[in-house]
Amino acid sequence: MAEKKKFYLDELLGAFFLAIMSLITFVNVVNRYLFSKSLAFSEEVVVNLFVWITLLGISIAFRRGSHLQMTNLYDKFSPQLKRISIAVSGVIGVVIFAFLIYNSCREIYKNMTFYHTISDALGIPTWIYSLGTPVFSLFVLKEIISSTLKGIKKNKAETATVNGSEGGK
Repeated sequence: MAEKKKFYLDELLGAFFLAIMSLITFVNVVNRYLFSKSLAFSEEVVVNLFVWITLLGISIAFRRGSHLQMTNLYDKFSPQLKRISIAVSGVIGVVIFAFLIYNSCREIYKNMTFYHTISDALGIPTWIYSLGTPVFSLFVLKEIISSTLKGIKKNKAETATVNGSEGGK
């Protein structure tokens, strides 16, 4: 039986934003080539979508376990120390992204209530662009927690397997 493909919201949003970025950039290139004029809003939208897609990519990478790893020291750790290091790195990741969410929400609040800044090209409030940071950081937080718990469980299972096979000898 064929395995059912799971669709994740962060992957769908990332693909959608990438398609929008590609379309806007393509239209801007054609417009510059044909009319020697660029679309003023294109850079503003593409740069902000790039920030959003980067956060979504971090989330996807945590879920897939595809972040760059240097395990020279980690590989020498005992199973218990490996679990501790997985937990500590998970806590550090959660703290970093919780800090990012908190401060970006404060900045959005200031932009909405005090600064009232608007974007140069489209004239929309800049807090709209800033909304992606705390929202998409929540995706990252979820995946950090999930990957940390999976890493600890995997380590426990590997330890149990190794200890079980050694005990039978």
